Amino acid sequence: MPGSTSAPPRRKRRAIIIGGSMSGLFSAAFLRQIGWDADVYERSSVELVGRGAGITTHPELIEALEASGAGTADLGVEVPKRIAIDRNGNITGERPLRQILTSWDRLQRLLRATIDETHYHLGHAFERVDQDERGVRVTFAGGKVEHADLLIGGDGIRSSVRGQMAPELQPIYAGYYIWRGAPNEADLSPKTLKEIFPYFVFYLPPRQEVITYPISGFNNELTPGKRRYNFIWYRVADAQQMKEMNVDERGVQHEFSVPPPLIRRDLIAQMYADARDIMPEVMLDCVMTMKQPFITPIYDFTADRIVFGRVAMVGDAAANARPHMGFGVAKAGGDAMALARHLRDNEDIDTALKAYNAERQPIGNTIVMHSRKLGTHMGVNLKTEEDRRMHALLQSDEAMMDWIAVPNFLDAYK
Repeated sequence: MPGSTSAPPRRKRRAIIIGGSMSGLFSAAFLRQIGWDADVYERSSVELVGRGAGITTHPELIEALEASGAGTADLGVEVPKRIAIDRNGNITGERPLRQILTSWDRLQRLLRATIDETHYHLGHAFERVDQDERGVRVTFAGGKVEHADLLIGGDGIRSSVRGQMAPELQPIYAGYYIWRGAPNEADLSPKTLKEIFPYFVFYLPPRQEVITYPISGFNNELTPGKRRYNFIWYRVADAQQMKEMNVDERGVQHEFSVPPPLIRRDLIAQMYADARDIMPEVMLDCVMTMKQPFITPIYDFTADRIVFGRVAMVGDAAANARPHMGFGVAKAGGDAMALARHLRDNEDIDTALKAYNAERQPIGNTIVMHSRKLGTHMGVNLKTEEDRRMHALLQSDEAMMDWIAVPNFLDAYK
């Protein structure tokens, strides 16, 4: 109409996301859907490929993948059931449970395809963030500076962003670690392929836990004969033992873990020797055909808040659970989806971040506490009567099949 005026269009909002893995990619995908600009900054100078191994899917992960636009095409290998075996390889129990087992590489590729190359920046190490009522000023190593309305810390359990905002929140060593590997299907014996390869399998020697299941091969290869078999072996080690294991082949002490190619040969040799002593034939076959076994020390932490002004934490950077549920990527997707939803539904960013914290901080801590319950199986740091009861319960194969990496476990806390 003549003489009418209209409000100027609102400036497009922008987020800077630290961390180019699952949390960062989920965050970018969901923010773009609500009309934000989102730039991901990853400290690695090369693409993140070949990191991690198998991942259990959950309904929450499937929902997040579909909603983000990444989709679930050729997501992984479906198993019809889970079984437990004894030292002789005999089946001691089974549970029908259809699950899709995927891999870190597959999820990374699906999510990586959702972001434009111009908004994904390799070789940028976060240095610090300053903020005021207008937003954030992010400084990277080398002096590069970026401005935005919001900074998202999606940089994992050792988050540099959290290190500045809440340095008191330090991951706690759980008292045990994992030997991991993913032997090629083609390298396994016919007996192994027949008896355990098609299933999600448990073997539970005293104070240990072995879990195996099929995943895709390299380049997301799902063709029979070209897949891999994810192998996870939980073992106990106190803090001093773990420190000694974190000395690499060159004699260099690492604070948290040793890169796989540098793991000491004497540790690998001892692992092989221990496996020969306790493993059923089919699982020993898996151990002996692993190309590059590696060690993952288990840490966790809870957080009393996950928002610090205009800085929001997502995924493992917000709260990190032990891996017994296989829920880490599902949590990352859930955090990112909730953050975007609150930013969409609240014009005021600070109000949105407050609502995000109120929703996801308690959920993150619940996930961590549940993982600690499952970790009592290992018999480490059983401080309360509840810990001891849970430890006793989880000594049976049947209970472990009913509790470990099962879907919908959060329903019990609603």
